[in-house]
Amino acid sequence: MLAGLAAPATAADFKVDGERLTMSGQIYGRHEFETLSKLIRDNPAVKIIVMKNFYGGRAGTAGFFNFTKFIRDNKLATEVDGACVSACAIAFMGGVKRGISPKADPKKSFVAFHGLYIRGGKLVEEYEPTFVAALQRYSGGRMPANVAKLAYTMPKNGFVAFFDGRKAGGKVSVIVCKDGRKFNSGGCTGVSDVDSHKVGVYTH
Repeated sequence: MLAGLAAPATAADFKVDGERLTMSGQIYGRHEFETLSKLIRDNPAVKIIVMKNFYGGRAGTAGFFNFTKFIRDNKLATEVDGACVSACAIAFMGGVKRGISPKADPKKSFVAFHGLYIRGGKLVEEYEPTFVAALQRYSGGRMPANVAKLAYTMPKNGFVAFFDGRKAGGKVSVIVCKDGRKFNSGGCTGVSDVDSHKVGVYTH
């Protein structure tokens, strides 16, 4: 959880609107996954999952691969609207196409990865290879291992954020934040030699 981003303290919320299903809030357990899968079954017109101000949750990084695999297996696209942080970013990578929602502000919409931490603030180091391999797989082999490792080894409150530079109009599309609480105060560093499209976070 990243206090500097004012994450909501509510469980996940789902809303279907035509071809889009919007997810927001947080994930607290298997109930939300069952809700998502049922909504997709009951609404065959849905083709896109929109992740709107979605802050991961407490299901654990491994649990979020259920969302990632489900989204990919069902050939759904993913879009981001606002923040998509932590395990949300992993789920986002399941999209067969990945981009910014048409209604979103590209300057405020991003996907941010970090490692798996357990109680006491301990990084689960042995899970790093699984995390790296998954990002490489779901990015179609475009995510460099060193970039994925950088994201995983960020401090507990840190992350690596990927913006859509093509739509936001900025020269830098990747930002490293060692402390997410400083995200809104300019306390992060841009990475000029990594492009969010070239490493496969966004596809269009």
